[in-house]
Amino acid sequence: MSKANFITITAANCPASSRSAAESDMAHFAGECKENGALRITYGSVISGRYPGALVFIQFFDSLAGLESVMEMMPVSSSYKRLIEEHAVVPFGRNVFRGKSIDFDPVLEPQPNYLMLTRARRHALEENEMLDLLNMTTPVFKSAGAQTMRMGQTLTGSDLGTYMLGVTYPDMSSIERAYDGLGTNPAFVQLMNGLDVDMRSITKIAGIL
Repeated sequence: MSKANFITITAANCPASSRSAAESDMAHFAGECKENGALRITYGSVISGRYPGALVFIQFFDSLAGLESVMEMMPVSSSYKRLIEEHAVVPFGRNVFRGKSIDFDPVLEPQPNYLMLTRARRHALEENEMLDLLNMTTPVFKSAGAQTMRMGQTLTGSDLGTYMLGVTYPDMSSIERAYDGLGTNPAFVQLMNGLDVDMRSITKIAGIL
């Protein structure tokens, strides 16, 4: 999988009655984004956390030129127009993150079904210390069944400077196993003591392209 130097996360409100149709058009829109510079796209709807029911659209880029190309494409995208005009999708947040290095071998087949997003701010750790500790926990995530693991620091949007960790899983049991294992992991305990976590949510993945 190509290295993602930049990540964007867009969140949007959507009426429950049009969510299925909206996810179908998100698939079409994801194809257009990939044709115009995105390396990979993950999309779905939040099932737990701060914004239950919200749609989430995540794009990975090797440079901000790819993001610029996608933004220029959006006004002429028929699928994006349907999302806004026909399905009453209303974006309420878009953040751009700079990707951070995590030593984790991704598995995308079969497609992951759940994405856990965790947002935190450093208070007692330097960034290199935080990343070293996080990399020490990756075997716990992997053994529990986690399929991908990404981290980025917020460059634009809300909560500037915070870090977002995204981990995908095949099922809820894998999430449970991961956090049971992490609870007794010394590196994870030290990591949590040096961070302020203010958000954790689970998204049901509708598609990955």
